[in-house]
Amino acid sequence: MGQTVGRIKKNYAQLRASERKVADWVLRDPAKVPEMTMAQLAAAAGVSEPTVARFAEAAGFEGFSALKLALAKEAAPAAPRRLLDVHVQPGDKLSTVPDKMISMALTALEDTRRMLDSRSYEKAVRALASARLIDIYGVGNSAAVAQDMVIKLLRIGLTCRAYPDSHLQQICASALGPGDVAVGISHSGATRDTVDALAMARAGGAVTIAITNFKGAEILRHADIALLTGDVETAFYTETMFSRISQLAIVDSLYMGVMLQDFERFSGALEGVNRMVSRKVYREEENQ
Repeated sequence: MGQTVGRIKKNYAQLRASERKVADWVLRDPAKVPEMTMAQLAAAAGVSEPTVARFAEAAGFEGFSALKLALAKEAAPAAPRRLLDVHVQPGDKLSTVPDKMISMALTALEDTRRMLDSRSYEKAVRALASARLIDIYGVGNSAAVAQDMVIKLLRIGLTCRAYPDSHLQQICASALGPGDVAVGISHSGATRDTVDALAMARAGGAVTIAITNFKGAEILRHADIALLTGDVETAFYTETMFSRISQLAIVDSLYMGVMLQDFERFSGALEGVNRMVSRKVYREEENQ
């Protein structure tokens, strides 16, 4: 995904309904936009010309001309590289699916690398490393990511918890206070249970971190620190198939960042856990 398309997607949630019509048209075929006039794009999207102008500004550009120029610059180098349509389509040969899926995963990760703000990342690492207690909220696909994060942080000696039950999440959130950290994981940034839990944690005085895909998402209203992910669109799944890969990349980056904050302390805790697990495995093998 090009940076211009990525910027439009990140600002999508805060666009007006009429502006989203323009965004939808541009996202469907960004290569055509540089050849169009404002009037042509307005007619194609079924909106007025002022709406097109407002959309361009809301997407982060100085105007429609600047948007066209940015899309034109990205279209030129991208054309010769697109030797393979990476999107899986009905009738595709089975042998092509792994290459396409891995290519889409790589695209999502590259987009995440571009979107991740280094200062926000550093703030999140420092907050986690010094937290008294860490709560991690996520439901659906994001619940698996929350569980992965809690396992990683527990292994290095941090006190944290993650429950898939939304009621338990809110009970935990209501008990947090200053010195605690809450992490909300939601691709859309609009998952009600996750948003509510993060809001409750912040109201109690905890530092809140949101991992989401959309700039302007509801969850960011309750986040002290925002970590944005990237993804790619797919045809066969209503919720993006690659949100989990991008979220896990953020989680792994946070985990390694925390380790480096106090390597002796955290690596010592990890070594102790690894020794305990190794002894358990050895004893189980002896008993077989």
